[in-house]
Amino acid sequence: MKILENRAWLIALGGIIICTLISGCIHSASNEPQENKASTTEQNQEAKIDYQSLFPGEINVSQLFPKEKIEELLGKSLVSIKPTLNKTQRYTVYGCEYRQEETKYSQENNIDITKRISIDFVRGDIGGLKEAYKLTNDKAKQDSSIPFSHQLIYNQKGELLRLEIFLADDLELIINTWSSNLTTEEALRFVKSFASYFKEFVESKSQTESQGASSSSQTGYSAVPLPQDEDLIRNFVNLINGGNADKAALMMKTSNDSERQAWAVQFAAINYIQVLKIEKTDESNWTDNKHIYKLVLDVKMDPRSVNAPIPYYGWQDGENTRWIILEKADNVWKIAEISAGL
Repeated sequence: MKILENRAWLIALGGIIICTLISGCIHSASNEPQENKASTTEQNQEAKIDYQSLFPGEINVSQLFPKEKIEELLGKSLVSIKPTLNKTQRYTVYGCEYRQEETKYSQENNIDITKRISIDFVRGDIGGLKEAYKLTNDKAKQDSSIPFSHQLIYNQKGELLRLEIFLADDLELIINTWSSNLTTEEALRFVKSFASYFKEFVESKSQTESQGASSSSQTGYSAVPLPQDEDLIRNFVNLINGGNADKAALMMKTSNDSERQAWAVQFAAINYIQVLKIEKTDESNWTDNKHIYKLVLDVKMDPRSVNAPIPYYGWQDGENTRWIILEKADNVWKIAEISAGL
């Protein structure tokens, strides 16, 4: 059974919390990857990327790979996301669960059995993890279409558990489909699509960061890369969605504690919020210290907020369009304004 296999994995690793690092679905022999290594060209291209510099410190996976992007790669809708963080003496797992259904627990042992895909960055002493599949008699394979040093892990029944991508000696990326409701063909197609997307993502991110803030746009201001702005906005939205209204309020440009608390109260009334679309707007008014974005957000409000001074604080369930103004003060970007129009 899947639960027993998951427990065997945990026991084999000495009880380390790694339950989100197992994925899979029924394997089809016709789609089984060949046991061959990535080409020398791919490995040489990969070696040019400094992954430690690209992903320093704590890694916000839900910010890097938003729900709508994973839905696009899957070709399926997701119900919600859940950021995760597990720390051991040897390594730290920064992850996110992309949930395909509402949360479910086993009545027998109170284990979370929600169908989900997990994406995890593992930083630290990961040498033992690379060989952990052998402890449960699983099998490692490689696929030449995946442009990274990697291994696809299958169990004894030929079911795909996870894709492990080795980014550095102490940094690994793991894509788990074992607890999902994907078929074998869907799971393999997804991890390969994700790997292709991730290759483009890191190449773009590396190029953007190497250019730095010294480059100038045609409008004459120093260009702050769009991904940096998007990261700030997505992190802000994820804080609200994760129930961290106070932390989200700290990202607002406020003049006093009362103003910041008012924002926190409003954010706390939002039960669910996700970014559907971000785009630059009103660029003629951009400066070195001011950027403007138009957002489309999916929102679900706390029904009790109907009694707010403005019912639901001006939000509605479903799609909402908002304009966000980012301003930089003391070299720190803050959200200066959130409005329903310019």
